[in-house]
This record gives sequence, structure tokens and C-alpha cells, in this order.
Amino acid sequence: MKRIVLMLVLAMLLSFSTQATACVGKVLYIGIANSPTEQLIAEMVAVLVTERTGTSVKIVSFKDAKAVYAAARKGEIGLLIENRDRAFDMIGKPRDNNSRTAQETLRREYQKTLNMVWLDSLGGSPPYAPVLSTDTLSSLPALPKLLNKLSGILTEDAYNKLVKSAKSDEKPKKVARDFLKAKRLI
Repeated sequence: MKRIVLMLVLAMLLSFSTQATACVGKVLYIGIANSPTEQLIAEMVAVLVTERTGTSVKIVSFKDAKAVYAAARKGEIGLLIENRDRAFDMIGKPRDNNSRTAQETLRREYQKTLNMVWLDSLGGSPPYAPVLSTDTLSSLPALPKLLNKLSGILTEDAYNKLVKSAKSDEKPKKVARDFLKAKRLI
């Protein structure tokens, strides 16, 4: 009987330890068009993901949005940072200024036409959001829940202060880390 209990306890410990390290050792590539705002938002996402999951994150800058989407189609990146206005241009739809219907339209169209998952908006002007490839979603299924913790975090005031700090001499990674600590997300 003691042997059976010991085996059960050992089996439970092993199962919990493998769940805790499920993300450790994986690498998430974030693609951005080369802009200070996208660099800052990508750094926020990278810091949050690394701190909370142990997943390594690498940010890859491209010359423009078309290059980002080409890399996503090839599987070179698993997440991209996109703003609502440019997203409507990418899917060939007219812009919708109603935030709720715009979000739903982008979710539906990105899934249908690009095989990508549009997550909740972080805020900003225009609003930015993380967009995941379905391959990334299958390998990191808890990632949307984590990233949605950033939903609406960039109020107009916070967004302007962060962009101003990132454009100054401060490094975007430090600005992002300090902001996430102040919001108690890391």
C-alpha cells in the first residue's frame, strides 16, 4: 500500500513539473514594421511573455507591413503587432470607427482570410493589438489569455507618455518593463 501511494505521489509531482516547464525552451518570434510605437508594444509583449511563461521572445523588425505578413505566411514569425487602421487595409475592407464592430470584423476576417487570431486591443491611437498565427496558438495555447491581460492598458495618456519616453533616450525594453511593473503585471 505504501508503495502504491509513493508511486501516485511521484507520478503527480512529475506531471506538475512538466506542465510548469511546458513553455520553457520555446521561442516566440514577434514581427513588427519598423516603428518606435510597434517596437515599444512588442517589448511590452516580450517582457510579459518571458516573465510569466519562461518562453524566449525575439523581436524581428521588417521594412514594412507587407514584409511582416510575408514572414507570417512563411512561419518565420508567430505573432505580429498590428494597428486597426492598417489591418483594415491589409484585409481590403473599409475602416470601421466603431471599436466594438471593428474588433469583431477584424477577428472574423483575419481568421477567415489570413488564418490568424486577432486578440483584444491594447489601446493606442490608432489601437494596436497582438495577432497570433494559428500554429503559435496550437503550440502556446495559454498565450491569448496572457496577452489579453494587456487589453485596454494603453489609455490615451499612458500611450502618449510611453511613446514619448521610447522616442527619447530611454530604451523601449526598459520603458516597457517599468510600465508593466507599475501596472503589476510582472
